[in-house]
Amino acid sequence: MKTENAFSLIAAPSEDQDDISALSEAFSIKAFHYIDIAREERLQRLLSRWPLLQEIQHQQESER
Repeated sequence: MKTENAFSLIAAPSEDQDDISALSEAFSIKAFHYIDIAREERLQRLLSRWPLLQEIQHQQESER
């Protein structure tokens, strides 16, 4: 069984990321920075609903 990070469970479906990769390659975009706004909104809702996740996120950010 594959263990995943709690934050990766809400990532965009692979088809969406494949579409972004295909567009990037088709138009020769080298420095393409894609931000999944819907994912960011879901993450914020999760963090506000589960304060422990927010504490873990802050701890991981401070370790970097």
